[in-house]
Amino acid sequence: MFEKAEILIVDDMPEHIAFAGTILRNEGFRVLGATSAKAALKMMENSKPHLVLLDIKMEGMDGLELCRHFKSGEETKEIPVIFMTSESDPAVIKKGFELGCCDYVVKPFTKEELLARVKTHLEIYSKRRKLEEANNELSLFCSAISHDLRSPLNVTQMLADTLKEDIRAGNTEDALKIASMIEGKTAKLITMIERLLSFSKMCSIEPEYETLDMNELVSDIFDECKSAEPERNITLIEGSLPQISGDDVLVRMLVKNLMTNAFKFTRHRQNAVITVSAIPDESYGVISFRDNGAGFDMAYADKLFGVFQRLHLDEEYEGSGIGLATADRIIKRHGGRIEAYGEVDKGAEFTLYFPK
Repeated sequence: MFEKAEILIVDDMPEHIAFAGTILRNEGFRVLGATSAKAALKMMENSKPHLVLLDIKMEGMDGLELCRHFKSGEETKEIPVIFMTSESDPAVIKKGFELGCCDYVVKPFTKEELLARVKTHLEIYSKRRKLEEANNELSLFCSAISHDLRSPLNVTQMLADTLKEDIRAGNTEDALKIASMIEGKTAKLITMIERLLSFSKMCSIEPEYETLDMNELVSDIFDECKSAEPERNITLIEGSLPQISGDDVLVRMLVKNLMTNAFKFTRHRQNAVITVSAIPDESYGVISFRDNGAGFDMAYADKLFGVFQRLHLDEEYEGSGIGLATADRIIKRHGGRIEAYGEVDKGAEFTLYFPK
């Protein structure tokens, strides 16, 4: 967890930034430095660090006022702030805690003291975020289960009532048809529940990082999908992909979901093409999955990664509405993100960002 964290150090003395930065980089942290509140606010527009080390006494806007800015911003209010101070005035420290700082270190501090505080608050921050995500997903699950599982259950109940009437009336042929429909509905429900359970288990899985050859992994999964539909005329165009650090099982599941999606939504193309390529980036290993299939309307893009969210009818393309939600969760567990772009009847593109 810690080697992936980014820390912003704000201090108007460059030598203080250099001292703390060296300690943190040697522990595997990524470090940003700002010598003024203005520079720090500018950095925050483009990058959201996992923790801020903030000097209290600075020229211009001081650390207390900058902390107030951070804690009033919707995107920055949860980021832990540790004050660095050369004094231990109880009134100043008290003011810092009132503004939302989580801790402080008194200069000059030791390597051990700084690392203990930083690691403790990063761990608290990480656990709090996971708890919030779990609570949000629990809320989504409750809503999804009540709507998406209740609907087929109601239909099954109605079919069961009709089946009883047909049996009483001796309509064997109609009863067999109804029984077959019930069987189909039940099978679909079982599949939905199994995928939902698989999705929910992602919460408790901690990634086991190793270096992954993405060219080999993508080719393996394409061949696996192609073997299930050997009659399809579908081509994989694969560029030179970066190696990434990730959990082999989870990343395979992620790629399998994207590849399965591409196979499904190119089904009506005579010459289906899936293009997997790398996009140069300094901070991330970026991989794009693009197809020439059904695509989607960008007006509904925000629904793509929700549980049981689907943009196409069952009659057009089968599915559980959990695949992309699973992909989104896996990439987030790796500290990355997934972006989507689509055009109706022209295709879709999903871009994965794995931290380097």
